[in-house]
Amino acid sequence: MLKAYGKTDKGMVRAANQDNYALHSLSDSALLAVVCDGMGGERGGNVASRNAVNIISQHISAHYREGCDENGVRNTLLSAVSVANALVHDMALHDEALMGMGTTVVACILRGNTAHIVHAGDSRAYLVAEDAISRVTRDHSVVQMLIENGELTEAQAATHPKKHYITRALGVESSLDAEYTELELSPGQMLLLCTDGLTNHLSEQQLLEALRGVLPEQAPQRLCDLANQAGGSDNITAVVLLP
Repeated sequence: MLKAYGKTDKGMVRAANQDNYALHSLSDSALLAVVCDGMGGERGGNVASRNAVNIISQHISAHYREGCDENGVRNTLLSAVSVANALVHDMALHDEALMGMGTTVVACILRGNTAHIVHAGDSRAYLVAEDAISRVTRDHSVVQMLIENGELTEAQAATHPKKHYITRALGVESSLDAEYTELELSPGQMLLLCTDGLTNHLSEQQLLEALRGVLPEQAPQRLCDLANQAGGSDNITAVVLLP
């Protein structure tokens, strides 16, 4: 039986929460999780992330077919993100108050033991086992480009002045090149989807230690609490999925 749990928190500093997430059962053997972190001002960020989550969820719920193959799942995810991108972008074009809004996105269809993931921006997916954690997604950000070019170390990136500059986001341009990833989960493993309000405060080792031994249904709240204890400088969202 697939399981998913989530929590979002506005943190200790921000006046409003521009993160949004959703969890949906698609069938007895498939579920959907969507996490978005909005940007573009207090109103714009919330509008972008809320609409992206809703549009992606509705599109996938309407188009997912239980008997489809792996390529069908991939296409359903990517088309949902594409539709959401076009609609959020169009909203911004027709409302001056929303101009420039956008949102990161990380979405997953977990079908059996297989996780199908699409993302854009710096919201992340992690594969978590009892004694190891590994990042599944690659940040679409300025500092990630500098790391890959050998100009920055991971440690330097954590305090870089352009740390929050992302290079891909849903709704900012008329089209979006979202990245797709697929992986198998083994028994005892879980998938963590989260926004940078969590990963800016907790290292991968701290995430692993926080998740070790905790009940899955308590994990998102524990992660939000720890991020708040570490400063809570941004909105925080954590979702865990288990096959």
